[in-house]
Amino acid sequence: MNVNVNVNGNANGNANANSNANSNAGRGFIGARSGGGFYGGGGGGSAYVTVDQPYPTTINGLNVEGGVARRMERVAFEARRRVEKRVVIQAFCIDARNVPHPASQVRPGRDVGLDYEGELYRCLAGTYLQATIADYTGEIDFNHGESLRCERGQALWFGNGGTVECRTQKAERDCNERSLLRRYGAGVKILTMFREETYTDYREEWVEEAAAMVSGATMTLDGGVGGRVF
Repeated sequence: MNVNVNVNGNANGNANANSNANSNAGRGFIGARSGGGFYGGGGGGSAYVTVDQPYPTTINGLNVEGGVARRMERVAFEARRRVEKRVVIQAFCIDARNVPHPASQVRPGRDVGLDYEGELYRCLAGTYLQATIADYTGEIDFNHGESLRCERGQALWFGNGGTVECRTQKAERDCNERSLLRRYGAGVKILTMFREETYTDYREEWVEEAAAMVSGATMTLDGGVGGRVF
């Protein structure tokens, strides 16, 4: 910083004032002179100031990180729920030639309450049980029912608060299944069934993402408004 200051005092009886200001090729010149008098007193002065323009400064190879951005996103997740259905069931026994025969009802009547626990249908030895389970809305219709196949030696079982499943048959005397058919005949069962099912649900979550990073950037500094002062 170069500052040249020259101050001169001069007294005279006459008041006078003048000022000059000049600028030239990036270098400033300021001159100020003043004079005044009152019954023989007065003063005056001048100042010279020079200001140079700045030299630009360049910074290379800058890495600028963009920070972290947050946004709300709908995220899918797998959930389980217990579903209650009123259903109607029919069952058949399939022999070695794939010929269906009516399955034997273990108990009479069409309606089965939630308080019941035990076998619903049984099959003869050497055959396997296949049941069709359909929604019941007052009419019996198996066109859109689901099939449940049991292994040989298994019965269709109901209980445990509304569960329908295959379980190993209870040991019974020979010809038990034929006796049941003669006693109760072939028929359907209507009951309330509960089952666990998996489904896809959605929730909203905040997701954080790193913003883009600028690598190898260049910055030039020119000194700003004030420039470079000596």
